[in-house]
Amino acid sequence: MATNDEILNGYARSLRSEGVEETEIARRIHLLREERPLLDADRYNRIYTSGNAPFNRAPNAFVMESLRGKRPGVVLDYAMGEGRNSIYLAQLGWEVWGFDPADAAVELAQRRARALGLTLHAEAVADSEFEFGHERFDVIVFSWAMPLIPVETVLGSLKPGGVVVMEAAADYVGRNGMLQMFDALRILKYEIVRDTADWYDRRQTEIVRLIAVKP
Repeated sequence: MATNDEILNGYARSLRSEGVEETEIARRIHLLREERPLLDADRYNRIYTSGNAPFNRAPNAFVMESLRGKRPGVVLDYAMGEGRNSIYLAQLGWEVWGFDPADAAVELAQRRARALGLTLHAEAVADSEFEFGHERFDVIVFSWAMPLIPVETVLGSLKPGGVVVMEAAADYVGRNGMLQMFDALRILKYEIVRDTADWYDRRQTEIVRLIAVKP
């Protein structure tokens, strides 16, 4: 899975091959960098606040299975959406941090958490704007979400011995994409299965699942 910078660099190379001047390339790249968070926020706000959106609104089954029985610590819910996993983890006693570019979805998560007497440290930002910090988290959860920034930045926020849990469609991440992305980690579990998609259209598809630990 290419990062946002890699996508933009590829676009710039394509423009150069077409003979576009550097000043125009720089202008277009700047616009894409500035506008992408707004476009993402608008798209996901519409999805998450739709009453008939067919994505799974229950906590992700693989996340629940992967963290079952694990002593609660500090967890980052990457691109948390409307908080289905965040709220579940907070109910188990985890200190939950999360972010998502969709501000309406984050507010919905906060309202649900408050109604249950829970605390979420949630921000309406893209991953490029989130302050990951250094060795903050015991677990990072990617539930049908992928980093659009260098993965090294993300993993720098994971404590030694910390765990990454990820599930995504194979046609999005690639059959070996997760292994390449997290090649600096020790892989505890990696599988490709055919199952019902957790995200949006709920179709039958190949799903990739990974659990990995930071040395």
